[in-house]
Amino acid sequence: MTKSLKKVGADSKRMLLLYLISAYSLFFFQPVLPNAQNEAHDYIKERIASRKVPGMAFLIAKNGEVIEEGYYGKANLELNAEVDEKSVFAIASMSKTYTAAAVLIMAERGLISLDDHIHQYIPEAPDTWKKITIKHLLTHSSGLVDDWALYDWDKSNALFIQSLTDSMFLQHLFSQELRFEPGTNHAYSCGPFVLGVVIERITGEYYEQFIKENIFEPLGLNETFVDDPYRIIPHRVSGYFNYDPKVINSRISGLGNGILLSPTAYGRADVGIRTTARELMQFYDALLKSKIISEESTELMFGPAKLDNGAFISTGAGWMNWPLGGATISEHSGGFRTGFSSQAFLVPKDNFIVIILSNLSGGVSFSLAQQIASIYYPEFQPISKKSLQASSDTTMTNAHLRFFQSMNSEQKNSNASTAFPYTYYSNSVKALVSKISSIEYLGEKNVQTQEMKFFGVQIYKLIYYKLNGDRTLYTTIYLDRDDKIVFIDYPESE
Repeated sequence: MTKSLKKVGADSKRMLLLYLISAYSLFFFQPVLPNAQNEAHDYIKERIASRKVPGMAFLIAKNGEVIEEGYYGKANLELNAEVDEKSVFAIASMSKTYTAAAVLIMAERGLISLDDHIHQYIPEAPDTWKKITIKHLLTHSSGLVDDWALYDWDKSNALFIQSLTDSMFLQHLFSQELRFEPGTNHAYSCGPFVLGVVIERITGEYYEQFIKENIFEPLGLNETFVDDPYRIIPHRVSGYFNYDPKVINSRISGLGNGILLSPTAYGRADVGIRTTARELMQFYDALLKSKIISEESTELMFGPAKLDNGAFISTGAGWMNWPLGGATISEHSGGFRTGFSSQAFLVPKDNFIVIILSNLSGGVSFSLAQQIASIYYPEFQPISKKSLQASSDTTMTNAHLRFFQSMNSEQKNSNASTAFPYTYYSNSVKALVSKISSIEYLGEKNVQTQEMKFFGVQIYKLIYYKLNGDRTLYTTIYLDRDDKIVFIDYPESE
């Protein structure tokens, strides 16, 4: 009898332990959840008030389950329509993630190879395009310009009103010089627009039809569309723009309807998706779980790509992939003068997703998504919140200052690991960091027991710095066991 009771007691303890482990795995931040709910909503409401955003939706999810969401303001000011979970926002450049998925689906089916040269499908392209591959277009390493950034919208919107077909947009791109030799560098571009043209030429279907048949329908995304101003889209959100007559050549002053484009421009493969917060989360969850693409393709999306010489870059297939605060994140933003801005912030290893959608150009930023993510991941909290401390190793601090000041140089720094990815950083970021005059120590964190690896190197220590120069910046340095620099976080501003 005693033996039997002991066995029951042991079994009960095991069951309780298994339950607690299961509960923790499902809700790894459960102890802070009530506060987190309020804090996330507070961040969103503060942004709406400070930037006078007409409407906004946000969603936080883990492993495909919604943890928290919120819907605020107006989907249409003229009709006084409210934002709700059915509101269909334009997500602008976040559409590139759908186009990337479509291309990877085609590659898995043997319809295309990522190493194919673009001239194979667009033979009328200039000779300078002959070295551009599908992979270059996916990872922003093609050298193409971003035509949205090239044109001076403040003076006129003629190009995007008058370009009525994809062919007309292509002719505009053909006339521009490449920014660099394909595969030798990376810079954000409209490569996914060109991939949309390639999809149509290979499949014989409109881009919209291929995306619908191979992504929307298999995932049950019934409230996701390729945008078209002529189509009836239920719960379509209207976009808004703040006009300054001293800057923008417009009769409107203050808040007005978004800037008009030609119908083709609304639905381009680099900017054309409209969806809801929930269906956007469903799509990202499907990518992370390899539901519509293979695990190999998922790794291409959510890992750093490489240049032709093997050097790492931050752009995967359709995503920006960074270390941040010692964790790995993937993110993409979207901004459109038609009156929308959006941001996705993912922690792929945990299938943790933050989505923010707004119907104001400039209404959403990466920092807002980071703030919300930091409620659940303290390592994402802004470094600017840390207090100045006295460094115990001024020799190392001075060496790190010299490293920052040399980042824009062609010469490798002796304090950097051989794995340090100089190509990860844009020329503008390297130039900005190189101009700093001093740094201030904000503390450090020993992480050698955490199995933290980046670029194949075990990280032993994180050191936090304030960078003083023309602008005040903050960053984290990642050190290996020999105190060599493996990575620095992209600097954050105050």
